[in-house]
Amino acid sequence: MSSVKEQEYYTEVYMPIARQVYKYPELSMSNPPEDKTEEIRKDREKIRRATRNRVFETIIAVGLIMFVGVFFILLINPQVGLAELAKDNSDLKDEIAVLKRNILDSEADVNGITDMDSIRAQALALGMQDPNANQVVTIPMPEDDKLVTMVSYDEEYGISEEAYDSAVEALTNYYLEAQQDG
Repeated sequence: MSSVKEQEYYTEVYMPIARQVYKYPELSMSNPPEDKTEEIRKDREKIRRATRNRVFETIIAVGLIMFVGVFFILLINPQVGLAELAKDNSDLKDEIAVLKRNILDSEADVNGITDMDSIRAQALALGMQDPNANQVVTIPMPEDDKLVTMVSYDEEYGISEEAYDSAVEALTNYYLEAQQDG
């Protein structure tokens, strides 16, 4: 059964493309009849136009793909950089937390060693007593004895002057107060 209804006419338009002209020699028109030269020229122009349109569309498609690719790279590249920075920041925060714990542990150890009140309490518990006001207490010291006020783990810069001055002032005040109290 045909889908064409009675009294309806259809015109089929055929435009060969360049591949078809080379494939079918009867379309190449090497020996065209004289009355069809104008028609042949129009057909050739249609073929050229179709070929140009395909080339243009291909160039546009490739250009759009490259354009989208560039924008995709421009979008992804900063995100990758931010992710790397976030990872580095997280690692540094972990390292800072470990260092803070080490500092607190070191301070607790130092405070436990140099806590004069606990030393005095232990001495009194062992039967010692505070000297009287008129007594002079002398402590024999070896000549190579030294007082370490701060341990610096920074070998490049050593002990800062500010920390050294602060330690000297704190020790001076401590011994002056101990003389006044004793």
